[in-house]
Amino acid sequence: MKPQPATQSYRFDHSYFKFPAGFPLGDCHGLAVDKRDHVFLLQQNGDEKHPAVCEFDDKGAFVRGWGNRFARGAHGLAYDRRGDQEFLYVVDYENGGTVVKCTLDGKEVLEIKGAPKHAAYPKGEGYKPTDVAIAPNGDIYITDGYGASLIHRYDAAGKYQQTIGWKGKGPGQFECPHGICIDARGSEPVLLVADRANVRVQVLSLSGEHKQTIISRGLRYPCTVRVAGDLTIIPDLFGAALIWDKDYKHVATLGAHPDMHPGQWPSHVAGYPSVPREDRIDGRFISPHGITRDAKGNIFVGEWLRDGGRLTKLSPA
Repeated sequence: MKPQPATQSYRFDHSYFKFPAGFPLGDCHGLAVDKRDHVFLLQQNGDEKHPAVCEFDDKGAFVRGWGNRFARGAHGLAYDRRGDQEFLYVVDYENGGTVVKCTLDGKEVLEIKGAPKHAAYPKGEGYKPTDVAIAPNGDIYITDGYGASLIHRYDAAGKYQQTIGWKGKGPGQFECPHGICIDARGSEPVLLVADRANVRVQVLSLSGEHKQTIISRGLRYPCTVRVAGDLTIIPDLFGAALIWDKDYKHVATLGAHPDMHPGQWPSHVAGYPSVPREDRIDGRFISPHGITRDAKGNIFVGEWLRDGGRLTKLSPA
């Protein structure tokens, strides 16, 4: 089933996902959907006694959890389908920085650990990956968002190929490339990079050539970018979820927090991002970090909230 067309109106449901009693939900980071419309959440709770990857069925019921070893550094999550095979790529910025390819039930089949040899890491230190994207040919792109602000490319077997970009504000340079995805909807696939601290999205070729820089269009502090059928969807850390069309034109801003502004860390918002549960307003976002969309057109948003994250289902109205 193809995702339904874009809409500017959605119903918010902050209680759609059902966790087991007593489940210690931490910061909600990456989100992904498989071919059954099962939603996968990557959450960081800091306790390896509990799973970092949580699976929910297409009704929001908890199916299972795994990946306890990622609980301290769980951050980026990407879904990839190869024929009848489905995989999740988990990005863990702790333990030297690790990206692990897993089956949907948690079997690990590939690990890329640590930074490649590069001038940005003279002692092999300072590498903290944040997101990952998989190209049609299987190449793996990893953003070092919390480290040297670079993108590293590997082949499908995990062999290093190249490094893209450098730290800075110019075209093809980055200040915290926090998120990344592949857009294969055009005549040739491109990379979409959420250049967060520069408050922009950059479009690059798969070999790293700069093609376009996108500013404004609702951007405040973009965490990542995801392509979902006819939509381009963005979780923005400063209190919004953005919808663009396939040409990156702004369609809608959902759940916009009125007290947050582009590029300005919201220290004036009391407690941000640890807003107490009793102060969380329905229909208003605080700190969206992960996003995905199912085949029915529902959008799911995970928020980074220090005292326990929040998951929201957005249903087309």
